[in-house]
Amino acid sequence: MLEREWPDWRFSREDLQRTPSVACGWTVEREELDRAKACALIHAAARKLQLPQVTAATACVYLHRFYMRHSLKEYHHYNIAATCLFFACKAEESLRRLDAFIPAIVHYASKGNRRAAPGTGEFDKWRAVILGAEVVLLEALCFDMVVEHPHAALVVLLERLALPRRAALLAWNFLADCMRLPLCLVHDAPTIAAAAVELAARVAPDARPRLPACPADVDRAAQWLLDFYARDAHARGRAAADHASAAHTPASSPASPAQPAQP
Repeated sequence: MLEREWPDWRFSREDLQRTPSVACGWTVEREELDRAKACALIHAAARKLQLPQVTAATACVYLHRFYMRHSLKEYHHYNIAATCLFFACKAEESLRRLDAFIPAIVHYASKGNRRAAPGTGEFDKWRAVILGAEVVLLEALCFDMVVEHPHAALVVLLERLALPRRAALLAWNFLADCMRLPLCLVHDAPTIAAAAVELAARVAPDARPRLPACPADVDRAAQWLLDFYARDAHARGRAAADHASAAHTPASSPASPAQPAQP
């Protein structure tokens, strides 16, 4: 278990091998996949709700911070994803009513297999989960809601380097994927932005001459995402082969969530 002063949100890769989830039996790889699934839900629901990109990014950071203090065994990743996004809407002043918020969450959490119209049992379950877990989330964050995002740094980099349009779009896509992983706990915002540009340059070679030499920390951040892509592809292939498509139902209590699905 990690011993440190809170709030302190800078960790090492070694710290990620000693998280509460790992202490409860998760492998580092399984925890990373579950975090990524949660962030994918955040991004999908945010698009459906037409939320600003920064709101989804804030929710992802909250989620990664939360799981440095609590385990995935205690709190299912979809429950916390929903709670983080709802709270990020408040923090980023992009409020959405639960009547619209919960149906979007349920649609993507269940892969389109469930509906949660206001007044239904499904809606009430998710409402209880979100409102109950919100208190736990605030305590886990030590009421520290300030987040430094790499998005502003990426805007500056793209303007300074004048990358081709395709490379710039790729950089934004890579940045969104970076938020699925706990890079924000290990690397600062400018490093993550630079890693997104570095990855874009690898895919769009015409951008390479415009870039300076890649610093070691930027290369490590970029490689982290590439390694995740490889593991994620393997996990998706295994899931498809096993026909693993079970939908998630939230717990009646946020303190006793449903057992997390296998990645």
